[in-house]
Amino acid sequence: MDNLVSPSPLDEIRIKNGIDNLNTFFHSLFKNNSEKSINLINHEDLNFASLFTLKNKIQELNIFHSLNPRNKLAIEIINEIYTGKKNSRNTNYLSCDYVEGIHAVLKWILVTGSVDDGMNNEYDEILDISAALLTKVYRDKTVLSVIADMIFKRYKKGFLIHNLVWAFFECRDPKSLIIIAQGLQSKELKDIELSKKLLNFVPGVTMIENMDKNSCYLYFLNWLEKNFLFLHFTGESFQKSSNPIPYIVILRAKYICAPVSIDSGKILTPLKKEEINLLKLFDKLDNNTKLLLSNFSFNFHRKNIYNWNKWLYSPMAEQIKIARLGGI
Repeated sequence: MDNLVSPSPLDEIRIKNGIDNLNTFFHSLFKNNSEKSINLINHEDLNFASLFTLKNKIQELNIFHSLNPRNKLAIEIINEIYTGKKNSRNTNYLSCDYVEGIHAVLKWILVTGSVDDGMNNEYDEILDISAALLTKVYRDKTVLSVIADMIFKRYKKGFLIHNLVWAFFECRDPKSLIIIAQGLQSKELKDIELSKKLLNFVPGVTMIENMDKNSCYLYFLNWLEKNFLFLHFTGESFQKSSNPIPYIVILRAKYICAPVSIDSGKILTPLKKEEINLLKLFDKLDNNTKLLLSNFSFNFHRKNIYNWNKWLYSPMAEQIKIARLGGI
């Protein structure tokens, strides 16, 4: 975000005088000094909001061909989002031909454009789709803090956050939840409220009203540490549910302390015959007993692998008895 510290000349005009004055200024400058106007719009530090503001003026003055590759790609992205079609007149700049170029421009759109989130519905849609493409298609985790910041700011303003939340979770990385959980430490009640709403799939996170902020955050980190290897991304979002569960713990995997695929939820390591038989017995148990055994197994495994192995291969009834007693 360093490029936002010193705005470009066109950004300064937009920020100080508004979008109408920016359009007027740019039009007048082009008529008097077209070369200077092109240099300004192609400025290295230009923010996306200014290019977006001038998109109609670019068409009116017929100067698309004079834009630098970044701006051409950004305009193409805007047009593709609006129309759902690619513009064949500029095939050298289409996303299918310049995948990495598109990646860089999408990131520029989101990072520099996020500062002016809320400009209008069309602008916000561009940001939302850019965020989704970056996380879902490019698996770019470097923009997650930017997306999270937008989510929390929109929530406090009462704006829609569903699309951005979906884009955030589509990174499919449980570590990203730490960014959301940081809101538990906020001085803003709305931040705490949203963090709990987004993390409501974590057992007990919405029930910790009496904990201090730091304890709430540490509570979540403790849960994540114990379940990180066994989390499966479900794909649930606010588009599908008012209380989505984007991640679930695969208890059968936690029971034998074997990591799972984040996408499929299947155990990654080859299973021995004995482990397969254990899981067959485990799968027949009720959910409360599964939860008891999986939690006990994980903690026991960390404490003493040798004794854990003896416990794991003892009769199921004996395992349950020991787990209920809290240990051997």
